[in-house]
Amino acid sequence: MDPLELSQIFAATFNPDQQIRVQFEQKLSLLETQPRFLSSVLSLLVQENVDPASKLAGTFSFLNSFKSLLFEFLKIPSIYFKNKCKKYWKRKSSDIDHQTIDDNDQQFIKEQILSVMTKSSTQIRSQLQACLSVILAHDFPDSWPDFGSSIFNLLNSNDLNSTSVGLFALLELFKIYRFKASKNIKPLYQAVEAFFPIVIKIADSIAASSDQAEQLLVKTAIKMFYYSIQIELPPSISNPSFLSAWFDLFIKIITTPYSPQDLDLEDIAMLDKEPFFKAKKWACRSLNRLFNKYGCSNLRGKSAKKYGSFAKVYTPNFAPKALEAYLQVVSDFISNKTILTDSSKYLILNFFDDCVKDKFMWSLLKPHSQPIISQLIFPLLSYTQADIELWESSPADFVNKKIDSLDDFNSPILSASNLLIDLIADRRKTTLLPTLQFINSILDSYNNSSPSEKNDQAKDGVLNMMSNLVTTILSAKSPISNVLDKFLIDYVFPDFTSKNKFLRARALDTYTHYSDVEFSDPAILISIFDQIVLLLSDPELPVRIYAALAIRPFIDNDTIRGHIVQNLTTIVEQLLNITNQVDTDLVTDVIESLAESFASELEPFAIQLAQQLCKSFTRIVAEFLVAVPSANGSSDFSNNIEFDQINSKTMVALGILRTLGTLVINLDSNLNLVASIEQIVYPVIKFVMDNRVIDLYEESLEIVDCCTYTLKKITPLAFELFDSIYAAFMDNGIDFVEEMLPSLENFISYGFEYICNNPDYKTKIFKSIELTMTSDRVGETGRICGCKLIESMLLYSIEYNTNYPEKKIIIDDLVVQFLVFTSHYISDENNYPRTNALWVYMLSVILNSCYYSVDLTLKALHDAGSLAPILELIVTKQKLFKRVHDKRVYVLGISNLIHATSININSGKPEYQSVVAGLPILFKTALENIKGYESALNLRKDIEKKEQLLNELSNFDKHDELDDEFADEFDDEFDEFGNSKYDDDKDDDEEELEEELAFESPISKVNPYSYLSNMLATMQANNSEVFGQLVSNISADEQQVLSTVAEQANNSLE
Repeated sequence: MDPLELSQIFAATFNPDQQIRVQFEQKLSLLETQPRFLSSVLSLLVQENVDPASKLAGTFSFLNSFKSLLFEFLKIPSIYFKNKCKKYWKRKSSDIDHQTIDDNDQQFIKEQILSVMTKSSTQIRSQLQACLSVILAHDFPDSWPDFGSSIFNLLNSNDLNSTSVGLFALLELFKIYRFKASKNIKPLYQAVEAFFPIVIKIADSIAASSDQAEQLLVKTAIKMFYYSIQIELPPSISNPSFLSAWFDLFIKIITTPYSPQDLDLEDIAMLDKEPFFKAKKWACRSLNRLFNKYGCSNLRGKSAKKYGSFAKVYTPNFAPKALEAYLQVVSDFISNKTILTDSSKYLILNFFDDCVKDKFMWSLLKPHSQPIISQLIFPLLSYTQADIELWESSPADFVNKKIDSLDDFNSPILSASNLLIDLIADRRKTTLLPTLQFINSILDSYNNSSPSEKNDQAKDGVLNMMSNLVTTILSAKSPISNVLDKFLIDYVFPDFTSKNKFLRARALDTYTHYSDVEFSDPAILISIFDQIVLLLSDPELPVRIYAALAIRPFIDNDTIRGHIVQNLTTIVEQLLNITNQVDTDLVTDVIESLAESFASELEPFAIQLAQQLCKSFTRIVAEFLVAVPSANGSSDFSNNIEFDQINSKTMVALGILRTLGTLVINLDSNLNLVASIEQIVYPVIKFVMDNRVIDLYEESLEIVDCCTYTLKKITPLAFELFDSIYAAFMDNGIDFVEEMLPSLENFISYGFEYICNNPDYKTKIFKSIELTMTSDRVGETGRICGCKLIESMLLYSIEYNTNYPEKKIIIDDLVVQFLVFTSHYISDENNYPRTNALWVYMLSVILNSCYYSVDLTLKALHDAGSLAPILELIVTKQKLFKRVHDKRVYVLGISNLIHATSININSGKPEYQSVVAGLPILFKTALENIKGYESALNLRKDIEKKEQLLNELSNFDKHDELDDEFADEFDDEFDEFGNSKYDDDKDDDEEELEEELAFESPISKVNPYSYLSNMLATMQANNSEVFGQLVSNISADEQQVLSTVAEQANNSLE
């Protein structure tokens, strides 16, 4: 195609006249389907007489053709482009309708793309580089054998531009292989051996350059090295002579200083984005990876076997040089000779931490441990000028960054904390006393200084150090464990009233960490509590957050419970105020703890609390929906909201839902109150469902479960909410079927009559079950949920019709469909369940259907041609029915089946003729199953007793010691349980279904012995001949079981 004409088409797609723009977009769309179109687009990008804007548009058209979308050009995010590009370069074997790029186009692109990149602008090159990654992922090495030779030519050229393209293209290759499994990583090993000698020469030759373009190439080369060792250590790199050149480059890059000059805080924060500092970061990451994954002497297990020989060389010959370089850099930083960015601090501290754990490297680090603590860690743990500015400009952002951060994994403060903790815990003899002396000297100096000379930052830092060391300091071996009360009284509590807001916050945080410390005078604890309550209304938001967290340790303290109750209203009001000022789940967690521990005391305020929580929740979710349009089905992130802010809102919303759920659970004795809270809460849950906020489904549905279960009824508002739950479920909620199951079961249990008498709701329940049983997005766990819903419909139908025979509800039409769903899986070997659990639940549908109506069940299965194989499975899979409920289902279903068949022996119905011959086997199977019923009951009682003992143990205060008699009883009970004689199938390798102790069903009170005995008595009276045939063919053991059935028929075993 003529390049000029093509460029004009691209230019027209930016025309401000919509009609012209649409016309040419449509024309472009037609061209995209023609062979060699993409080849023309790629050629267009290097035409010298074409407008640059058209070239850029052409680039995006080239990209968009990969993803078969109409022209969106610059609006499309790169990540979205890459995913679509990956999807459409090659056809997926499972998608015959999948569009792909023409084979001739593909070949041309592979032949020309590298050449085009050398002639393109940086902006266009970055787009083509994304395409290159996709092509390599699909075609290298088999379908692009010339890629390697093309890279050699680029790297060996004397042209910087060509070299750059060669390095960038090679980096894309290493990106692809960085996470490959060992069996697929051979091409990476070959690439390392072939290209790294050239790459290291290029990088080394420009390592000292101050040109940013060349610094970018150095960074690219080092990043490539890091990717090569991400999962495995390539054989070439394990060769010391091969590794040495790279190692020397890393050291050179890391130790190259950068003068502080007159940089301000903002400038320093931006340095991490500069190529020079990015090169330093990747050099540090490479050295750290080489040591902690492959080269340290304390490797264990498979790693030791695989890399032990390399570690023996690396630890004494390479690692000390890395440590020396890091120590030099830290020394220069401390003396203000160079700058360390946050990423470099983080990585250096991590390397020191690895050295602490390595015996040989610790011997080298040990002399430097105290300077590291006092001159590097201590300043990092003190508040800084940047912290002051952040607090002043946005207290909420300070909270999210410093108190409730979700993205601090690469923070030097975190790595400093970890290093301090490991230094004290792992090298205690060397580090603990000197560190405590250092902390004490700062604290004494602070107390002895005049107000104008007090160093608040230093005190903040050492108190932070104390909080990090809490585990070691509170241990029995701590040299100061007996004076911690004095430490708190002298150095911490006075700062509750400090003029410095940082120290007020730090004092609260320190007490929270040391809240286990006991005081000889109970009045001290009350005084502390009163001061913390006052700080809940501190003028500074972060201080109020720390005060809220400091409330939590008091919640379970019985000695001060009465005092908490007196202040409960004030505390809750202040906590609710805080939740309206900042999005943090830390405070909602405290409210949840209060709701759990002070439920009865909160009853007068429960309505107000629920209203406030729902008000906060609605605000947060509304902001969430604005921030993330994708929650409403859009992928446009044009608002550019930070993801950590979105996550923060999600966490807060989840915390509020958990608190509301806890409130309902703990108010279960006041049904009127729960009913009132239901009226408040359901509208916000409806809001969640209607807006498809899937992140909040689970906790929202838990509240529905709590309310409906507590009230034991379905209110009109609940049914209105059910409509929204159903709509969400049918839309995108099938993935949450497990979370939806409890509330759906409650709707059936407590709203059965209304559902079945209302065609709309009856249909919605059926459609929910149908989707669960047929959707290809549901696994076996989801299918089990479907079976449980079917069981609820069947058993509650039977219960209802038994209790209200004058207004029976018939669900025969649904039962037939349930049987169709189930027989699909258990009548065809190709669809058989893979787990015993699903076998039990699938066969339970059949047995429960027999309990509902044998006539209906047999006819439906016979008509489906699945009766015979399913009857056989009921017999052969009998041993899987081990739990109490499962055995009830089995005995009740088989009893009905035997009885109905005995009546219909001469009826001529074909479905019964299929069963007659198997009656003796069915009878023996029923006896075999009920034989283990008493053992199952006893096993469940053992489990209940174990749970009770665990609960009793959990109720002990952590400072209390177990009474010897109780401890002995506890051990004896656990020994007895561990050696239970009731487990009659210990050889079963597959994990068994666990007893659900809280599970209730309409047959929970049915005595299976009585049910089977009554059936036999009826049969003996009405069909003595059949009865005689059944009992005459049983063994002596089976006769004994039959005697037990008769004996236990009138007993209550529960």
